[in-house]
Amino acid sequence: MIEEKNQALEFLQEMGWLLHRSRLNVRLGTLAPTQDLFHFNRFVWLVDFSMDHDWCAVVKKLLDIIFEGGVHVGDHCSIELALLDMGLLHKAVKRNSRPMVEQLLKFVPTKGSAGADKFLFRPDNVGPAGLTPLHVAASMKGSENVLDALTDDPGMVGIEAWKSARDNTGLTPNNYASLRGYFSYIQLVQRNTNKRREGQHVLDISSTIVDSNTKQKQLDVNRTSKLASLHTEKIETTVMASQCGLCQRKLAYGGTRAALVYRPAMLSLVAIAAVCVCVALLFKSSPKVYYIFQPFNWESLGYGYI
Repeated sequence: MIEEKNQALEFLQEMGWLLHRSRLNVRLGTLAPTQDLFHFNRFVWLVDFSMDHDWCAVVKKLLDIIFEGGVHVGDHCSIELALLDMGLLHKAVKRNSRPMVEQLLKFVPTKGSAGADKFLFRPDNVGPAGLTPLHVAASMKGSENVLDALTDDPGMVGIEAWKSARDNTGLTPNNYASLRGYFSYIQLVQRNTNKRREGQHVLDISSTIVDSNTKQKQLDVNRTSKLASLHTEKIETTVMASQCGLCQRKLAYGGTRAALVYRPAMLSLVAIAAVCVCVALLFKSSPKVYYIFQPFNWESLGYGYI
């Protein structure tokens, strides 16, 4: 407990000095003193301590600080070579820490580096004895998560390196998994390979041009046939309209003749109906005859109920 406490205090002290010098460099810019840079060995200790505790954000901050120029890289020619010699990705794979592996795989230098447009930590980075992080993962038990992250990296080099990267003995990561009987690793990489192939779309330009020409010809033929059908329908509509007008005129003439023929019959029917009404009113009740033997006259008739 005392040792861990002392290490934590030392980490806080060293981290404080590094952040102070980094802020000073940002404020002064080119006027910042170059002889008072943070020592590289102290920086390595900070990174190792952060990785041992899986502090992904702290590791990201440390990597950004070294690319800002606040750390002396010692005998290394560049910052990239200094970080690669540290073998950070190999250490993260050995710790079987997927969050740290993913953090390193997607890290891209932001300032003051020639490699600012590429991923620095790759699954095919060669370490001691020609071993790559893929070799380390393929030789470990229970490293499915780490291997999945390595073969699904942003730089898309892990799947190709699975069967192409060789160590000093000529063995690939696929050979390591086969020799140790980790066939689930091989199946996992195959699934990632299939997923990567399904996400790729191939465009056949020649067939696209042929298809477009064929479709254009079909559209022209369809357009011509539609115009012809519209013209034919227009002619048929005109003929039908003229025929309908002729029929209407014939019906009008025929209706006049029919009205003239049936008009007298209607008048006669109306007259007969009027006579029937008058007779019905006249004979509504039986007449009373008072003088049978005298001459008959209508004024002597009575009416009403008997």
